[in-house]
Amino acid sequence: MKSIIHFLRVTLTGGILFLLPMVLLIVILKKAHDTLLIISAPLARKLPELIFGLDGSNLLAIALLIIVCFVSGLLFRSSFVRKGVGGLEESVLLYLPGYAMLKAITRDTIGDTTEHNMTTVLVQDGDTWNIGFLVEEDETFCTVFIPEAPRHDSGEVKIVPAASVKKTGITTSKGARSLTRYGKGAINWMS
Repeated sequence: MKSIIHFLRVTLTGGILFLLPMVLLIVILKKAHDTLLIISAPLARKLPELIFGLDGSNLLAIALLIIVCFVSGLLFRSSFVRKGVGGLEESVLLYLPGYAMLKAITRDTIGDTTEHNMTTVLVQDGDTWNIGFLVEEDETFCTVFIPEAPRHDSGEVKIVPAASVKKTGITTSKGARSLTRYGKGAINWMS
């Protein structure tokens, strides 16, 4: 049972991560829902008129959308599709502002740890500390994105000495949430 749940979770996660780079997830889901409403309308006439405030065509469209995500997840498991999506990310999506941050937050939110995510760090600047996201590091230096609160998708990239970076162990999604609340809870990261 646990392996089936794990398989379903990983497959659905892969489906979401497959759809996200194609265009912004919300746009895809909205377009897919509208299209599936048209397709499902004839079938929905045979369903009850109203369930939980949704008519039959909406329920059928939502079910079809879940199936599309699952099938996309199965496709995403193949190395050929992963390479294609990776190539798309490197050649096109790399230039979309905030895409890398959105992807990291999405991966953290759904619990996907298969790929390197940016992690939340504190960067020392004199007597103060800045909240940032670790992009890459070596023994001597770290590349850090330091966002402008309350937004996590704009800021500046700095290369700083590794000694001035403190890893917090906080996920990207929790770090971004703290930034939208002007750093609330970040003082606990100092310990």
